[in-house]
Amino acid sequence: MERRVTALVQPGAALDGVRPVNISRDLPGIARLIEVCFGDRLDRAGQSAIAEMRALGRSGALVRVLALLFRNLPGWQHGFVCERAGRIVGNVGAQAADNGPDTWLMANVAVHPDYRRLNIASDLMRAALEHAQRSGAVRAMLQVDEDNTAALAMYARLGFHKLTVRTLWERRPTPELPRRALLPDGIELRHAQPSHWPQEKILLQSLRAEGITWTAPMQVDTLRPTLGRSLQNLLDGRGEERWLALSGSEPVGWFYIARALGGPDQLRIVARPPWAAQLYPALLTAALARLGRRAWVLGLEHPAGDGDDLWIGHHFRAVRTLRWLGLNLSAAR
Repeated sequence: MERRVTALVQPGAALDGVRPVNISRDLPGIARLIEVCFGDRLDRAGQSAIAEMRALGRSGALVRVLALLFRNLPGWQHGFVCERAGRIVGNVGAQAADNGPDTWLMANVAVHPDYRRLNIASDLMRAALEHAQRSGAVRAMLQVDEDNTAALAMYARLGFHKLTVRTLWERRPTPELPRRALLPDGIELRHAQPSHWPQEKILLQSLRAEGITWTAPMQVDTLRPTLGRSLQNLLDGRGEERWLALSGSEPVGWFYIARALGGPDQLRIVARPPWAAQLYPALLTAALARLGRRAWVLGLEHPAGDGDDLWIGHHFRAVRTLRWLGLNLSAAR
């Protein structure tokens, strides 16, 4: 971050330049900008976020009160925008990850097509990274489309490095349930109990060190089964299941289901490489059987290029392939 932002202005100012988001009035403009820049690539979660921005934007100053009352309100209030003649032409969202304030996520980095190649994106990123540092972050992470070479080059100049590449898949509701694939000989599938957590943790840390979900990267501990987590799921109308594939006492595979009230549901699948080709079909069909004939879309996030034919054969459609990037902020101080 050698070049510091010099055009940073205050949230209420009418000057052109980069400034912190004013959530009382900026959300509709941010929503329009994101639709212009990413409209053809937005998944269901992205479309829902746009709708939520518009709804909150209509509440005006009330959204500031909501941000104080509800900690899980999306972190747009920590982002930055770039304004030209009263029009929002650039945006970056910034917020602490679900697993703690030492990791901050950067999202929705967008610049209107008419204002590109003016260093707006890099100015926005520097402002957001400096804010994250001041807030105690030691690392920053973001996702970028794997084929967005211009953005990848910019993030490389800022010091970001590749962590992993994940494909987002979606499966629409289908009336048929697939035939259950057999487990390999010597493998049994068990519904994971709290006592299994140490085994789960070892497996996930070795195979998904970057994290299972984007909003809680680098920490598999966020999945630890606790009474507090169970109560929060109950309040949120959310259901979770975790299943372990065991060879004797050794965990060799795992799947996780998150049922959401009103959908979409989520699925994650993990298997040790020597077992993956045989285990993936058994884990996938077992998970689909557990879900049954749900009315919601099922989302799967999985390492790119791993098991693609299997997912396609079970009616999943690839939505986006995203590269996760990381930056050590403590080294950039």
